[in-house]
Amino acid sequence: MPTKNDSPPVLKGSIPKTYDLTLFEKCQDLSITCEIYNNLHVIFNTIHPKLTHFNIKEINEVSFQTDTRKISYNGVVIGIGNSVEDMTKQGLIIIFNEVATKEGVEAVTKAVNVSFSDDAQEVTLSVVNAEGSKSVKTLTMPVPVSILDGVVPAPADQNLVTFTNIPDLDHLALRFKTSSSKKGIFIPVFDHNLGCKITNNNTITDIANPDGWQSSYIHSSDVIKDGRVSLRFGQTDKQVMFGFSDTFSTYSYNVLNYGIFSNNGVLSIREGGNIPSLPLFDKYTVDDVFSVERIGNTIAYLKNEVTFYVSCINSTEDMHFCFTSADRGASVTDVLQHNYYPAAEGSSAPTFDQSVGCEITKDKIVNTSNPDGWHNSIAYSSGTLKEGHVSLRFGQTDKQVMFGLAADFSSHYLSVLNYAIFSNNGVISIRESGHTPKSLPSFDKPTVSDVFSVKRCGGVITYLKNGMVFYISTIKSTKDMHFCVTSADRGASVTDMLQCASYYPSNGLFEIKSIKGVSLNKATREVSYNNTVVATINQDKIPKFDLGRGYTVIGVDTLLFTFIGPDSGWDLAYFYSSSYMEHDGCISLSIGQTDRQVMFGLAIHEYANGPYFSILADNGIIFVNEGDVGKRASFGKYTTKDVFSVERHDYTIIYRKNGSVIYTSTEHCAGDIHPSITSPNHGIKVTNVRIRDFYTERDTDGFYIMFNEKASQVAIDAVAEAVSCQIDDPDVTVEILYSAKLLDALPSN
Repeated sequence: MPTKNDSPPVLKGSIPKTYDLTLFEKCQDLSITCEIYNNLHVIFNTIHPKLTHFNIKEINEVSFQTDTRKISYNGVVIGIGNSVEDMTKQGLIIIFNEVATKEGVEAVTKAVNVSFSDDAQEVTLSVVNAEGSKSVKTLTMPVPVSILDGVVPAPADQNLVTFTNIPDLDHLALRFKTSSSKKGIFIPVFDHNLGCKITNNNTITDIANPDGWQSSYIHSSDVIKDGRVSLRFGQTDKQVMFGFSDTFSTYSYNVLNYGIFSNNGVLSIREGGNIPSLPLFDKYTVDDVFSVERIGNTIAYLKNEVTFYVSCINSTEDMHFCFTSADRGASVTDVLQHNYYPAAEGSSAPTFDQSVGCEITKDKIVNTSNPDGWHNSIAYSSGTLKEGHVSLRFGQTDKQVMFGLAADFSSHYLSVLNYAIFSNNGVISIRESGHTPKSLPSFDKPTVSDVFSVKRCGGVITYLKNGMVFYISTIKSTKDMHFCVTSADRGASVTDMLQCASYYPSNGLFEIKSIKGVSLNKATREVSYNNTVVATINQDKIPKFDLGRGYTVIGVDTLLFTFIGPDSGWDLAYFYSSSYMEHDGCISLSIGQTDRQVMFGLAIHEYANGPYFSILADNGIIFVNEGDVGKRASFGKYTTKDVFSVERHDYTIIYRKNGSVIYTSTEHCAGDIHPSITSPNHGIKVTNVRIRDFYTERDTDGFYIMFNEKASQVAIDAVAEAVSCQIDDPDVTVEILYSAKLLDALPSN
């Protein structure tokens, strides 16, 4: 019997709607009150559940296990969610247990996210207690409206902002940034270290004595959900293992759930200390880059960005970088972690617009051909699937049906399916372009309740039954795919067809959407408003002009040396930025005159008076200047339009003029590097000052929009509203940079 509950539940609060993602966790006034929370049902539903995608985010101490559907709050299981297939019929239903509290129920409810392909939908949020009493709230999904005076509903996919009272629109920049510092590429934290030495930030050397697997070990606390770790082996004559570990429970190599083992020049895979049944792998050199990668629950092993093995064991726990070796002196270099941006998913019922011999309804396909035969009944969708999966249920177990992914619709025969699951009179197998892959395991027999899926992620194809991988293809997918269903028997059917697309942001955390007259030229990164170029996206960073003396900032990226005193002396005016690069990177700028002296480059000591590795402009002539050595050689004349840069690549310093190398240093440069500029002359100007971290391929540090003299107040507002944040982040901030003054104009909510 249900638990007695005298008081019916009460649901209060408003839930805001952003442009293309509803963020329930930002509903601060949501309240669910009830005397007893055991067996309380919280139900999210829409009028078209099959077109809707619900998920539970891991925020505010809430966690969700996709395989068991268990929901935890502060580490305690307080409820369970219904299955994915049930959600397509009933919406999301969360049933809480006897340990659930008001605080936990509200936290879980706020962690629910919803997206759908049909913008006209509404979401109904219902709370039903053990007695069956219901509290219902209908959440309409309106078109977004501008939010005035600089309030940003973070982490909204659409940042809606209006800027006011800007005195001069020229030399204005907007910087969008998030608090997620560890998206993109970074060096993991080596915080569990036994018998290892860390040098140059990301080089690990075994210094243990004596030798042995349990004497040298490193484990990182940085979590990998979707992402990879990569490195190069420092030699080919020692025993080294690295990869993923879900725990720091032992110093043995068995703690690595997924590892690459370099054994005196021979490469193999170890998973939990065991060797899978693997093909032979090529030998390697110290220049090869190896990676262990996780996307979803699938683990792949890569050499120089090419997958050479995919694990058959699903990964369900958060992972951490782990390294161990058996030989003193063994080393690995260039250790990096890359956390991928979370994918946004959207489910929809596919449109099978090319077909023969089929009767197609909204949720069912039936073979109506006569006679039977593979050539006579096939349904194909022109809807493209780049990343994501297609799924369905077989309508029976006594006929021949095949479904999956096809690159084109070139024939009506089953071989058009590049990747397919074949139900053959109750026996499940795999077919790829009509062929059965070698070394297939035995599969359980299906029922009509089982949901089968074919998934594509990063070119890797996996086959799933009820959400669990049961086979991984050895053939990489390189083309866009389409949903395809075919059968050999009249009357054969499939039901509940669903296509779920995953979108990994290609341009970083932020992008510009084409709305309200705003457009982006991706090639030039120019932003237009009503067909007039008003801004440029610059993923180079503008350094902080915050340390030094004798200079004035006259624009977002322009410095003027204005010290008072005699017109000579290198120590009287200099600029040093707290912005720095841990890895490879550069500083670049243009010199505003050709008749005096200025020097810029990379400083390697904090608060140094000048750069160690630098370019010196001396009365119209360019020189390279390094530390105590001084001038190298003359590299010719320059103009104020020339762009010079000082760069570091693999600890080597390179000097460029307009992109061409003019000199390569013979000195080794390790450690953090800071941009620095100095001059002995009053009135010297440098312009277009930029720095870039080469390891940061995407805009993890910030997204800069540089407006030009054609930008109006209306254009700035429109462009700002068109900026979309592609990550669910609890702290999205917009800063205005005007004349290089950093204003916290838009504090996060």
